[in-house]
Amino acid sequence: MRNALVHGQQSGTDRGRQGPARRSLRLALDGPPVRDHRIEASVLGGWLTALQTAVTSVAHALDDQRPTHDSGPVPREIQHATKLYSSAVFPSSYGMVLEEAPPEAQQELPDVATVESLLDRAMSTLLDLTDRAESGDGAEEAVLAAALPLGRRAAGHLAQLTGVVADADAGVRFTWQSPHAGLRSSSPSSSGAQRCRETLGAADFAHHSGILTGTVVGGSKVRRTVEIEVPRRGVVTVRADREVTALLSAYANHTVRAKVLVTTARSPLGREHHSYLLLDPELDDAR
Repeated sequence: MRNALVHGQQSGTDRGRQGPARRSLRLALDGPPVRDHRIEASVLGGWLTALQTAVTSVAHALDDQRPTHDSGPVPREIQHATKLYSSAVFPSSYGMVLEEAPPEAQQELPDVATVESLLDRAMSTLLDLTDRAESGDGAEEAVLAAALPLGRRAAGHLAQLTGVVADADAGVRFTWQSPHAGLRSSSPSSSGAQRCRETLGAADFAHHSGILTGTVVGGSKVRRTVEIEVPRRGVVTVRADREVTALLSAYANHTVRAKVLVTTARSPLGREHHSYLLLDPELDDAR
């Protein structure tokens, strides 16, 4: 792992050669699949494929620049910016270090290039999910609260990943390190992983169109969202696939009738999560 540089203390040439500290994931496995610090390539390949797919899918769901996450291919720049590269093994029953994509791939996302990258957010969400699966009697509800807002595709890929963990009969420890998030670890158990798989696999997602009538009170150009204050409901955040600055210029502090696409995620436990995509706003002349 490279050490982070202090700006101003190295020349431009040195900074270009050494670079900033890299984000990395340490994956440690033990139990029956590991013998003499070795693991079958087919078993390891299943782990890595499921992990990479889940991380990329979650990152796509968290990218507020793209309102639709459940249909069509994941954009190429999201795939590139969330690729994990095997860089080393370390002493454990079996340990592997996976590093983030090279800086040039990260630069393909200039609109969401913040201190906390999409990869940081995706890994944080993944570790939240595995931690919540171990939270006792409220585990199923906690898992749903973390996963349902991500949509059908990400929830499905998280179910696949936790299924791999459950079926492997192995101990696993994820340790994520980044310049922004610091060091964080999670150790999902086989029973917790099975709970995740069953809970997410049973969740149901539905889409329908609807109308939100209320006052536009704010929004975010970065996140591509508009906030509509709806009577008796409060402020509803609506994603937009168009220029937010223009929307706010036209509708801020005005009452609108906004046609929206509503995505509802339902669990067998009765929990629901709603998300909204703006389709067609218009001024409500009657109010």
